[in-house]
Amino acid sequence: MVFSAHQVEEFALRILSAGGMDEEGARAAAQGLVEANLRGVDGHGVVRLMQYVASLEHGEVNPSPRITIVSGTGPHALVDAGGGYGYAPTQRAADLASMLANEHGLAIVGVRNSHHFGVAAIYANRVAAQGLIGIVTTNTDSVMAHGAARRAVVGNNPIAIAVPRREPHQPVMVDFALSQTAFGRIRLAAAEGRPIPTGWALDPEGRPTTDSRAALAASMLLPIGDHKGYALAFVTEALAGILTGSPFGKDASAHRHREGGVGHLVIAIRPDIFVGRDAFLDSLETWIGQVRSAPVADGAPSLVIPGEPELTIHVRRLAEGIPVSEELSAQFAVLAARLGVAPLGAGQ
Repeated sequence: MVFSAHQVEEFALRILSAGGMDEEGARAAAQGLVEANLRGVDGHGVVRLMQYVASLEHGEVNPSPRITIVSGTGPHALVDAGGGYGYAPTQRAADLASMLANEHGLAIVGVRNSHHFGVAAIYANRVAAQGLIGIVTTNTDSVMAHGAARRAVVGNNPIAIAVPRREPHQPVMVDFALSQTAFGRIRLAAAEGRPIPTGWALDPEGRPTTDSRAALAASMLLPIGDHKGYALAFVTEALAGILTGSPFGKDASAHRHREGGVGHLVIAIRPDIFVGRDAFLDSLETWIGQVRSAPVADGAPSLVIPGEPELTIHVRRLAEGIPVSEELSAQFAVLAARLGVAPLGAGQ
């Protein structure tokens, strides 16, 4: 089943509003969820609606937070999300970081007392749209195991970096979590009754599993690159959680602290702080040309630039629509009926 981005966003907005979210938060979250689907990151897309509504209904997330700037001088600032979901406050943080970087050359803005903010790339891209380099990370629930640990010890903390290019090119974009796969993909597989590949996660007994529902119950992902992924997750916990004054480690939760359970960090850098802007952009295109011209094996495509696969999916889904499985569509129908709102695609 395929629906337009507008249909999906309006459905998400109806669901989140009926779940109690205020207008700014619901609109920002709906936009972020749909942007994840458009990029092909479906585990962070509208499949999250059931989880968000459950957290709102259980009083675990503030549906009407007061977002404030609590401190800031010169090129740095701190935004308090007020215990709400992280979409609206991180949009504000990205815009504030962009403004400060244009003035000072670079800026760092933290977000504290927040919750899940979706795909980190959307905020890095928001900075890059202003002609700046954007770097974004967040801490999350402890869902990643390492070594002989019998429980999850670090969060699957993503890192996104967007580097602007000359128009009409879209930014170079790196965005990845530090596990073998994002937890949202396991959530999506469980919702659709599909298995997962070996090496993604452990079961509740700490054994490798292909059972998506067992992996979902255990919440123990495996890191990329073994100790390297674990080490990166460890330091991003310090940057997004500890540095911003947010809950961290075993106290962090992206969905279950009324006062706010995680923190985010946004860094913006003006590309001309060391070289002229034209020199930076020219050199970047030279570098991209070098990569594209690298010899490849017979029959293999030329190397892609980071962010191009997601951009290709974005263009296609914006034109053709966002696919939603029959299983997920049925769950949405039940949720919409329970909340008393029009179902996905109704009247549009």
